[in-house]
Amino acid sequence: MNCATVKEWMPHYIDGQLSPEADYSIRQHIQSCPGCAEWLEEARGLAALWSDMEAELGTASPEAMSPDFPDLTADVMAQIDRLENGRRERVMKSTMSRRRTAPGTSWMHYGVAVGLTFLLLQFGVFEHLAYGITEINGQMSSSVSTWFNPQSNNP
Repeated sequence: MNCATVKEWMPHYIDGQLSPEADYSIRQHIQSCPGCAEWLEEARGLAALWSDMEAELGTASPEAMSPDFPDLTADVMAQIDRLENGRRERVMKSTMSRRRTAPGTSWMHYGVAVGLTFLLLQFGVFEHLAYGITEINGQMSSSVSTWFNPQSNNP
């Protein structure tokens, strides 16, 4: 039996819940391993502390069991409300500052964009655009055909 297995089953060994074979194996390992023997003593000490604490809590009154902590709920909730109100005020200020000053400003931007597009069309900037797109489409189509059907290109 190795140390990891012994340490895993140590609580059951202390409580006497193991089969006789497992109990014997663990006892033999503890007798031959000083590290696990020390671990057993520490585990027994913790188990004793735990059972003493449970015994004290079992006989104590409910008032003695509840610690004397201050109630911070109201203070925390008030702080959350202050933070939330401050956030809302900042959002409102930033929203108000982003609003347009003159009505119809967005329509003016659209009008300028349409005017510039018309002017570029008149100067022939987009004249060869359709031919370029058709040329690219043809090249892509032949490349894809070459990839998927390489036999048709060989005479």
